[in-house]
Amino acid sequence: MSPIVHQPLPAAIGHFPAALPDFSDTARWAQVLVQDSLNAPRYEPGDLLHVDLSRNYFAGDACYAVQIGSQQLIRFVQARPGGLHVFTRSQPGAAYPIAPDLLVILGMVMYATTTRRVG
Repeated sequence: MSPIVHQPLPAAIGHFPAALPDFSDTARWAQVLVQDSLNAPRYEPGDLLHVDLSRNYFAGDACYAVQIGSQQLIRFVQARPGGLHVFTRSQPGAAYPIAPDLLVILGMVMYATTTRRVG
């Protein structure tokens, strides 16, 4: 008796994978170059983040481009008891609550180009 080998099913006829959005629409999309390792290991220096500027509201726990005070940052925003908390990926335990009037969500990080150099 031969072992059963599971292979992915072929694509159904007439079905195509969803195409990536047109990133040339600068009114909707912004690209942010990661320059620090605060969100490592998910986002490393040199990664390019694609931010959807039309999602400038809290739509659930995710990574956002935010403005806190006068600084524009890439931060994870999470709903917890007592309000929204902001943190970096490298230090999720250091999340701090943020007052809604101090946090401006500029857009949601939707895609990342994470091509890394070797050597």
